[in-house]
Amino acid sequence: MTRNELVVEGVSVTFPGGMQALRNVDLRVGAGEIVGLVGESGSGKSTLGRVVVGLQQSYSGLLQFGGETIHPRRTRQQRCAIQMVFQDPYASLDPRMTVWQLLHELMSVHGIGSGREDRRQRCEDLLRRVHLPLTMLDNRPATMSGGQRQRVAIARALAIDPQFLVADEATAALDVSVQAGIINLFADLRAMMGLSQLFISHNLAVVRSLCDRVAVIYRGEIVEMASTEAIFDAPQHDYTRQLLAAAPDLP
Repeated sequence: MTRNELVVEGVSVTFPGGMQALRNVDLRVGAGEIVGLVGESGSGKSTLGRVVVGLQQSYSGLLQFGGETIHPRRTRQQRCAIQMVFQDPYASLDPRMTVWQLLHELMSVHGIGSGREDRRQRCEDLLRRVHLPLTMLDNRPATMSGGQRQRVAIARALAIDPQFLVADEATAALDVSVQAGIINLFADLRAMMGLSQLFISHNLAVVRSLCDRVAVIYRGEIVEMASTEAIFDAPQHDYTRQLLAAAPDLP
């Protein structure tokens, strides 16, 4: 197993009241690979993403990252290694804090950087990486566009040097005109940093343009997983065919 490879084996999640959100899920994301996870609302996409990133700690089954077993209570190193970009950047960013304060606080908590000036330099490097002007370090979320806020959210996820990103509907709250830039940014992060990614989305056109392979989840189970080309050109499962048929104007 390579350094940035994620393996999920037999993972199940049952919520209080007996509702089973995930059933015996197997998934692998290779080093530097972007795997799309698609399915209708309530299919278990976000629950699986929360298991991978460590927000859903009650589950059965096995998680491994880079050959190391990940337990529900993770070490600091394991928490830093896998980070999430959420759907709504306005909800996930503290509106009272500037970009500098958001990033500096995170670095300080995790002991990243040798002091204020070093962290300032790191913050500037992060803004360059997500294609934002350095002047935005002094801005608060309310003064930014949706696309800019999402870029800040991505910069925050990158601030503690992760090896793996979970993007949970990261383009869903954005205008169509802005989505392309964010999609290109995820592709750039793979090219520049070798970041492995689990890209959760209901937008099949986005998944088709970005992902190497696609996993289709239905009622908490992975019903099909194949290369992106195979999924879109020759789907094998009835549910996959229904998803593709329901998608408007796939390019």
